[in-house]
Amino acid sequence: MKNTKLAILYFLSIVMIIGGVVSCKSRVSRQLVRKKCVECHQKKVDEFKKAGVVHKPLKDNECESCHRPHGVIGGAYLKVSEKELCYTCHKEMKSVLDKKHLHAPTKKRECLSCHSPHSSENKNLLKGKGNNLCFICHKEDAYSRKMQHAPLSDKGCLTCHDAHGSDYEKSLFDSTDAVCRKCHDFKKPGFVKSHSGYKPEGNTCVFCHTPHSSSNTKLLREFVHTPLDQNQCKSCHNPPESERPLGVKNTGAELCYECHTKNRIAFAKGHVHDPVKKDNCLSCHSPHATDNKDATLLPDGKLCYSCHKEREDLIKKQHVHKPAGENNCTSCHNPHASNNDYELKETGKNLCYQCHKKDDFTQPNVHSPVKKGDCVTCHDPHASNHKFELRLAEIEQCYTCHQKEKMLFDRVNVHTPIRLGRCVVCHSPHSTTGENLLIQKKNELCFNCHKDMFDEISDGSVHESFAKGRCFTCHDEHASDNDFQLIEEGADNCYGCHKNIQTLSQKSKHTHMPIRNGKCTSCHNPHGSKIKGRLNRPAGSLCLSCHSGLALNIEKDEFQHAPAKERMCLKCHVPHYADIENLLTGEGVSLCKGCHNLNNPAMADAHSGIAINKTDCIGCHETHSAENNGLMHKILHPPFKEGSCKKCH
Repeated sequence: MKNTKLAILYFLSIVMIIGGVVSCKSRVSRQLVRKKCVECHQKKVDEFKKAGVVHKPLKDNECESCHRPHGVIGGAYLKVSEKELCYTCHKEMKSVLDKKHLHAPTKKRECLSCHSPHSSENKNLLKGKGNNLCFICHKEDAYSRKMQHAPLSDKGCLTCHDAHGSDYEKSLFDSTDAVCRKCHDFKKPGFVKSHSGYKPEGNTCVFCHTPHSSSNTKLLREFVHTPLDQNQCKSCHNPPESERPLGVKNTGAELCYECHTKNRIAFAKGHVHDPVKKDNCLSCHSPHATDNKDATLLPDGKLCYSCHKEREDLIKKQHVHKPAGENNCTSCHNPHASNNDYELKETGKNLCYQCHKKDDFTQPNVHSPVKKGDCVTCHDPHASNHKFELRLAEIEQCYTCHQKEKMLFDRVNVHTPIRLGRCVVCHSPHSTTGENLLIQKKNELCFNCHKDMFDEISDGSVHESFAKGRCFTCHDEHASDNDFQLIEEGADNCYGCHKNIQTLSQKSKHTHMPIRNGKCTSCHNPHGSKIKGRLNRPAGSLCLSCHSGLALNIEKDEFQHAPAKERMCLKCHVPHYADIENLLTGEGVSLCKGCHNLNNPAMADAHSGIAINKTDCIGCHETHSAENNGLMHKILHPPFKEGSCKKCH
């Protein structure tokens, strides 16, 4: 029996294993069946295929040659990076990367700059036709002047250039002269005659002619040396029939001075540019023609940087002086000679005034460096990482001279412009009509920033000093150890003008606590208020904001004394100081009779006919509020409470 059970169990196990394998195989097989991209993206594929030239993988419906079908979060991701993908098929193109001169897209491995990855109407899947493709990156202006080189206008750029890379400069397919010889026969009589009988040699064609387009005939460059322009090559070169026809008649600057006689004298100055000193005119100028003004070999700035390499890094800074930023070095420097340091055209501020309006620097009060004509004390003449090409951050620049001020400004509370390092918010760095180089009159200056404070209270009670802009009466314009840059602390700041309050409060027996603690601003706004007395809030609520216990009783009790109910505290009290306790305006009945007619019969009846002309009302009555209509004290003498005054009196 036991053996039978084991046999059955063994058989069932085998069946389950076989069934599982078959089931898994079937399931795996279904998972591995993968659709091609075109089965879902047929519409897009058809759209691509309508073009005249279709990329072979797309043509063969083999999108997976370039794309992974899914990707991490879905989408058609490239199998390898874009910079390597094209070379997986176009292996022969990878050898181009070894060439000396590479077209920028080739160097960056950005094939898709020029080629479409799917299809195009142009040969080789190019994104544009002919030269138009090149003009996507290269500015067309330089190639579309009046006279155009035939290959450029007829056959296109690839007549002379390799689209990917070359071992020759400018990606030419051969050396410059070899490229030119492809179309031009240098030995042809007409060719020699047009060159004044001289036979050009080597890569010299582009010395005189532009390879693309020109405003001049014969494709001569934009700026042509006068002898060449007048077909007078013999002025500088040996005759064509001589042994060395292309040799020059004289050496160095001596040849140039044969025509430029005045320059020899003009260049004899205290500071001479090194090439001029070495008689090496051709280190900067072309003897034939160039596309640069004054026939220089390179545009102004680039020419200078070919020697002054350390200066080129300057223009990479955040703030660049306009001439330096425009590569216009000769705005300030004479390229040949000058009697001034660094071959400057003028000295000091006179040089700066060539561009900067003189009026901004010649007002009555002038900043010391400007007066001395030494602008470069503060400004770098080329570039800086600080605004206005300052040599240091603004406030640090000021502190290079104003060391004393730096020490004085090291206080607890600093005026916001100084804290932000912006001295020029208030001061002109050059010149002004105001004292201390202030950009405006003192009484107007603060309102540039704080006008809102004045507008809020202009139709109310304004502190005279504030209204007249005499802010410096109370505040230090730069820094202070007191809040709000106050000159003095607390009431001492007020007593400079309100001396009488200080004197009388000291003589009085009783002083209001804010006065005693020197906190005038507990009650008054120092600038002004729409409330009489320049109070921070209406008098009643202002008093009760400190006297909170009294405020609670007035609110709680059923009956209130009229002045207390109407929050007219100053009916009975003086606000600053008094000789009477509780700062009352009077003593005893004299205080009350201002409102209450003591001779009124009703008053006599209310007091049982007893004369009250010399009594102290507060002996019986509460001054602010009570739980009874007569404002009587809470605890009363029984005879008095019963109205039996005659028991005692």
